[in-house]
Amino acid sequence: MFVGIKKTAAGVFGGFDRRVWLLLVAMLMFRFGQGLYYPFSAIYFHNVLGISLSLVGVGLAALAVSSVISGLVSGPLTDRYGRKPIMLASLFGAAGTFVGFAVVEGFVGYLVVSVLAGLFGSTAFDAARNAMIADVTQPGARSRAYGLVRVGGNVGWALGPMVAGLASAAAGGAAWIYPLLFAGTAGLAILVMISLTLLARESLPEVVERNPALGKTSGVKAALSDGSFLILLGAGVLLYFIFTQDWQALPVYAKNFVGIPDGQIGFLLGANGLVVILFQIPISHLIDRTSKAAALVACAALFAASATTLLLTDSYLGLLIAFAGFFTLAEMILEVAGPALAADLAPIKLRGTYLALFGSCFGLSYGVSPLVAGPLLQAELPDLIWTIQLIAASAAAVGLMVLAVIRKHKKT
Repeated sequence: MFVGIKKTAAGVFGGFDRRVWLLLVAMLMFRFGQGLYYPFSAIYFHNVLGISLSLVGVGLAALAVSSVISGLVSGPLTDRYGRKPIMLASLFGAAGTFVGFAVVEGFVGYLVVSVLAGLFGSTAFDAARNAMIADVTQPGARSRAYGLVRVGGNVGWALGPMVAGLASAAAGGAAWIYPLLFAGTAGLAILVMISLTLLARESLPEVVERNPALGKTSGVKAALSDGSFLILLGAGVLLYFIFTQDWQALPVYAKNFVGIPDGQIGFLLGANGLVVILFQIPISHLIDRTSKAAALVACAALFAASATTLLLTDSYLGLLIAFAGFFTLAEMILEVAGPALAADLAPIKLRGTYLALFGSCFGLSYGVSPLVAGPLLQAELPDLIWTIQLIAASAAAVGLMVLAVIRKHKKT
């Protein structure tokens, strides 16, 4: 029995390049640092600095827009100069912006740093990281590699807010603790940068290195001329619209419309991370053994099931099934099959560009989804939110089924 378990584990985890494991640790540390910042950032900017919540939202929208611009630029740069330099530069930029958030004194400074965080922060790091993973893994193992690194990130993301909460409680909620936490986030980004500088080797394929004529925009134009990739981008925007919207709207809906206490809302959100940690690797293993486009169709169906559940029930159990169940399963597929399929569609010399553009789907959706959910929650029309999500999931599923047929035809 133990021999069988060992062989199964070796099949799932074995054979990965050392850089995949390095990036797993890097993501754990980096997401842990982000977890020190994000849960308390809005509280600090609103309660301590006196910035209105609507203006805090403006800063988040500006960050989302600038992160899309970063995706357009960073992808071609990774294909021209390499994955490692862009990762290191992005980590340095992220550290600088977290220091900036710790020292701003009002809305103008907050807005400027938000724009810089979108341009020079984690978006470029994520694009270059995903490109490096694709460089050092075979297509049949990429979903597992992405899933493995994502588990590391989720562990860090789960631990960060816990540590931040304990630190804030120990300080009695004093205002000075928040900038200190933000500085800790910056310090961890620098530590990851130093670690990757010393330990990670460049992964840029030789075919790219022999093509120094790659321009900064030619790769983007080529990618946006790829019909199959455009279908994936359209589906990605729709699916990430649902993904980002639920994270922002569900806590408010649960508290204000369903009457769920804060403690149970915290358990609802925490259950998502626990399910990801437990099941991301097995699901990634299944994705590697099937069509990634078909997996994304299943992702759209699960998002549709989540929205339907929210339309049909307003109980805590219904929310738990919709979010910790259907939504989390869909999220695990999207975050693995999406970049894996983008890497499969990309020519080797444009792999970084394709992955950066796919990563921009998140930033675009992150900026748009609250603009839809916010007014509808304000107007007490939450069912319209889930109806729009159901339509978005259905449209994404149709597009992905078309993509699956196109890919099957090309292979034939």
